[in-house]
Amino acid sequence: MKLTKWIITGLLMSSLCLSTTLVSNAETNNSIHNESIYDLYVDRYFNKIGTNDYDVNPKDPNAFSGGDFLGVMEKMTHISDMGFTTISIGPVFATESYDGKRILDFEQLERHFGTTEEFNELLDKSHEKDLKIMVEFPLNNYSENHIWADDNEKSDWILSKEDGQMHLDLNNPDVQQALIDTLVNFAETYKIDGVKLSELEGAPTPFINELILAVKEVREPMYVIALEESEADFDLDYSEQLMLDFRDTFKNTDLPSDSISSANENSLLMVDHLLTERITYHSALENMFPPTRIKMAIGTLLTLPGVPYMTYGTEIAMNGQNPQDSHQIMNFRVDEELIEYLKDMASIRTKSEAMRTGKMELLENKDGYAVYKRYSDEETFIVVVNNTSGTKRIDISSEVIGKDKELRGLFESDTVRASDDGSYPLVLDREIVEVYQVNEDNGLNSAYIAAMAVAYLLFMLFLIIVWKKGKQRRLDEEKKAKN
Repeated sequence: MKLTKWIITGLLMSSLCLSTTLVSNAETNNSIHNESIYDLYVDRYFNKIGTNDYDVNPKDPNAFSGGDFLGVMEKMTHISDMGFTTISIGPVFATESYDGKRILDFEQLERHFGTTEEFNELLDKSHEKDLKIMVEFPLNNYSENHIWADDNEKSDWILSKEDGQMHLDLNNPDVQQALIDTLVNFAETYKIDGVKLSELEGAPTPFINELILAVKEVREPMYVIALEESEADFDLDYSEQLMLDFRDTFKNTDLPSDSISSANENSLLMVDHLLTERITYHSALENMFPPTRIKMAIGTLLTLPGVPYMTYGTEIAMNGQNPQDSHQIMNFRVDEELIEYLKDMASIRTKSEAMRTGKMELLENKDGYAVYKRYSDEETFIVVVNNTSGTKRIDISSEVIGKDKELRGLFESDTVRASDDGSYPLVLDREIVEVYQVNEDNGLNSAYIAAMAVAYLLFMLFLIIVWKKGKQRRLDEEKKAKN
């Protein structure tokens, strides 16, 4: 039965690929709303070569562990297979810390991560795979050993030095211009596709806007975001409250789910990030099974308006309450079922303009059970999120769906047609996100019939092969006995 269901689902997904509006590479590249972001630290991802392992200690959570640019490139297929289109890789400048934050020199790449040639190779390879690279650029709190700290002409740039950090005066026009020049020069030198600004505290909004405009002039597209709340003109809006609401919605079942109706087309959609506790940590506190919680959370985020943003290691249910715990070295012994789920759900979003940038109509949303319509002029989907502890049913009127339609479930392989009263009954088991594609009702479901036919033909072929092997084995045993 599992084989049959797998084949049917695969054929239905293929049908989706053919029937939805496909997007050209040029169109996809034009808007951040078509992207989905995977966030990582280079040092914590994958160690490809040992020649740059200077005094690394993977057992020390505060030390460099050996991850490098070529390691990210080596595992790029893992990221693209999950459907992500942009990789955020943290700061890459010469630094004292594995996370890149204690910057020493903007003019140099961190030697633990690799060479200029290797960074360019990462960028070129990512573009060959239609992936974008976003680099984090902190605006403050560098190492007290930063080269600016020893420059007497820059002494009035520095507000203080404490706890090994240098704190800049971000209201100083010279500091502002230096940061603008530094970022623009970096973007001109390397073909990055985006910037994640961080350490915004104390930075005036007009300065941030000037920085954003300056780096966007380097090339198109150049996305600029931040995971800090700001009035500046970032491409997307970050809301800490929305992130916490999503986390609290999906850490368990039957919880308030107002977060689902709070997202809009400019929202950054996430349940955690590199500076927060992992959602796995909170689901474990609730005695819930983390992979299921992750499927519910990320599956939902991939169907909402906005841009999905996932922290590395979420796909293996990485746990952690603090950075020492949550910035673990990535383990690629992944849960294949979870990876396949993310891949299939992301595939729907990638291939469907309605799912990425279409309109949304909320039909129901209460305590973990949400039903909403995602649609454009060309296509319509009904998304059912049953993040509850029981089976749920909703009867959707023909005013919402239209008459003479059929709803084809892309994961549970269920096809729903109108009942006698004209409504469409949708029944879904607990802890499942299902996406129904709305099509014209052409009577018999040819895709389903074809899938069943292929499944049973394969099953019969399997039985014939087993029978032939068994017969040959018996003949061989009889022949051996006679000899």
